[in-house]
Amino acid sequence: MALLSSLVVAATAQHINGPAQGRFRLNTGAMMPFINCGGTSQAVKPGDHYSNYTEFIRQGGRGIDTALTYTDPINIQIAAALKVYPEVRSEIFLTTKVPCCPGTKFCEDAEYNGTVKESMEKNNQLLQVNTTDLTLLHHPCSTPEQSIQRWLELEAALAAGLTKAIGVSNFGVDLLQQLINDPRTKVVPAVNQCNHAIANHNESHSPNSGGDDATVAFCQAHGISYSAYSPLEGLSGKDVFQIPQVIAIGKAHNVSGAQVAFRWLIQQNITAVTAASNPEYIAEDIDVFSFELTPAEMATLSAI
Repeated sequence: MALLSSLVVAATAQHINGPAQGRFRLNTGAMMPFINCGGTSQAVKPGDHYSNYTEFIRQGGRGIDTALTYTDPINIQIAAALKVYPEVRSEIFLTTKVPCCPGTKFCEDAEYNGTVKESMEKNNQLLQVNTTDLTLLHHPCSTPEQSIQRWLELEAALAAGLTKAIGVSNFGVDLLQQLINDPRTKVVPAVNQCNHAIANHNESHSPNSGGDDATVAFCQAHGISYSAYSPLEGLSGKDVFQIPQVIAIGKAHNVSGAQVAFRWLIQQNITAVTAASNPEYIAEDIDVFSFELTPAEMATLSAI
């Protein structure tokens, strides 16, 4: 059985610029940064994500998040960014994701509907690495049985050394229960990465895709680290920066709304995956360990 995760705030070496980053201990024993720089499968202007990842590392960020379906150019840009500062490469925690097919529209593309091993080998080649720190099933397959079959493929890839840890993304409680209780599975997911944020976390928010509080509680009770993507509400269309409670708490601590949103996650032992290309915003995203929300402030935000 997996060891229960625990909060560890450990400073990374600051060979470049930027503040120390906290890390969270996964059930594998690996230390994952609380703040991770992510990408997107949507079209972006040339160079946007190259400067994003490079600037993030330059300022002290140590968690990089990507996926095979984020397209070849973005993964190639990440590979290039990792080479800019080779002196901190050993400190970088690299997360990627592979499709669970049949499942989403990506599975209709021959480029993405191969076996898990084929997808991981392609992704590793694009990233110019032999192994990643964490590989997730990007989404559930069409049926629970198909998801479990893909998970078994992921377990085999873990044993083969294509990644150091495995997990899932967008899995709700029901599917997680089926996966970890199935007698064929041997590895408890290290991480479940879902869309979770201040205005998107109650029981009515995507319970089948893991964005609700019940999924967070289940994961933490079973030694599965929970990770939140789109923590600033970008994918939901809601704007965390316009929430009155966030504004008031930010003013009380002299920090930005983004920093309040990240701190709300961190104090629940939830890691965050975000994206920013503006150096000023990246600096804010990383600098979230110099203040702490009070219990009352945490309760206020959790009630939104």
